[in-house]
Amino acid sequence: MAPTNTANDRVPAGTVPAPSASLGHLALHFRPGERALATRFFELLGARVQEFPNQFSEEPLYVIAMDRDTPARADNIVYLFALKPAQLELETVIAKQLGLGTDDAHPALTAFLDQRARWPESYLHFGLHYSRLEDLEAAVTGLRAEVAAHPEFASRIQGLQVLKARGEDGDREIDERMAASAVFSQTEEYAYGRHGAQVHIRTDLFATGLSLFGSVVELDFVFTGPGRERNAFNSPIS
Repeated sequence: MAPTNTANDRVPAGTVPAPSASLGHLALHFRPGERALATRFFELLGARVQEFPNQFSEEPLYVIAMDRDTPARADNIVYLFALKPAQLELETVIAKQLGLGTDDAHPALTAFLDQRARWPESYLHFGLHYSRLEDLEAAVTGLRAEVAAHPEFASRIQGLQVLKARGEDGDREIDERMAASAVFSQTEEYAYGRHGAQVHIRTDLFATGLSLFGSVVELDFVFTGPGRERNAFNSPIS
């Protein structure tokens, strides 16, 4: 049984019916000289990374296909390129004014960073959905191995929050799968909503806005099947 429609599901008058649209791309930037670290992050998530000349920079442009088996698609991709000098200069001024990285940081900055560390999902972030739980688990295992083996990469991962899935009462399959998981069996915290597992990664390897605040990347998997029609992405009720 599908979720019951609400007023929020209605199409506004005058809207073109049934557009064939998808989420096209996300543009991210890395700090100059850090392209190897930034692209390595996406390789560990299972993406295909392609390098192209960038006419606006000495650093290359990267097109990252999240579905690596069909890299020629015009959607489901990430553009990754170097920060422009003007933004680097602006961020230097902002960081100095806020006391970022010092013992005299502005209280508003400290409160913001503390809140984001506790609840990364509430911060501006982007999510990647995996159609197989095994692929999400492999991505987390790969990230952890890279962190353990390479201190330079590890220093750029500020947090990795693992949240296991929970089903409706009596859904033993989800409970058993979480208990058997090398990734999710290690946590007692549950994801928001039902039937979904989540991992939140805090990193400053790249950003969508101000790079001095870094980014949050969310990895998701949703269990489907009878009785699991509702989840945090179509009916956000815990």
